[in-house]
Amino acid sequence: MNGISKLLFWIFTIALGFVNPLISVALVILYYLPGIIQSACNPCDQTLETREEFVTQNMDDYSDDILEEMK
Repeated sequence: MNGISKLLFWIFTIALGFVNPLISVALVILYYLPGIIQSACNPCDQTLETREEFVTQNMDDYSDDILEEMK
């Protein structure tokens, strides 16, 4: 969103807030919802990556003979 569209969005939201505050609250929630979802999902992705790195490091610690026996 560029600056003009952001300005129009907030003016429209404030104007609707005088008519019906619930609509204004809903618009603000919809405005920030993608960022909230993204920030909520980032820790999940980071822990998954950390877990994969941990498993890879543990597998690298074994010698080739032990890895062959495990298969």
